[in-house]
Amino acid sequence: MDKIIFLGYEVLSAFVPFLVVFLILRATQKRKGVSYSHYHFWMILVFAIYIIGVCHFTGAGTLYDGLIYKLEFRQEQINFIPFSQDIDIVAYLLNIVLFIPLGLLAPIIWKKMNKLINVIGIGLFFTILIEITQLLNNRRTDIDDILLNVLGAVLGFGFFKVWDRVTKSKYQIDSPMVIELPICFIVVLVGRFFIYNEMGLAKLLYGF
Repeated sequence: MDKIIFLGYEVLSAFVPFLVVFLILRATQKRKGVSYSHYHFWMILVFAIYIIGVCHFTGAGTLYDGLIYKLEFRQEQINFIPFSQDIDIVAYLLNIVLFIPLGLLAPIIWKKMNKLINVIGIGLFFTILIEITQLLNNRRTDIDDILLNVLGAVLGFGFFKVWDRVTKSKYQIDSPMVIELPICFIVVLVGRFFIYNEMGLAKLLYGF
């Protein structure tokens, strides 16, 4: 039960701010005469939940992690030399798989993202954001993770091209607001960063 409480708190801390901002954007665009399909709405929500899931599984840091560890960064926390550490095949595969949905979903929702260079760009942007926040909770920031995450996004883009050819672009969305993409990343990460206090909830539940 406690795990469900912690997970629910983590998800809501990121999802609620995103939903509020997204609904405000939709209302603003609607007043300008821009309409959205239900399919588009639900795909955006799926994308946001995916981003939240990645933050959870990668252990993205929060403000409260930084306060606990007193924002002390050690040199051994950062590795800039590719594949210079012990190779963990399972961890490497997970890093790749985790970013495949990014390369698949982004060009489906935002037609302008239907370019490999754009997918590589958002893959880099997202993984670097996560790696930076991991410094706050005393985890390693590793160039290997960045390279493998981007590789996963590229593989996902390859799956998108196959899917797009099979469906003849029937389900691709030409979203009028590409700004939704960075908003998904930024609002989810900022909401989680400032609201999710795992240790604070633990103290509340267990009284220590």
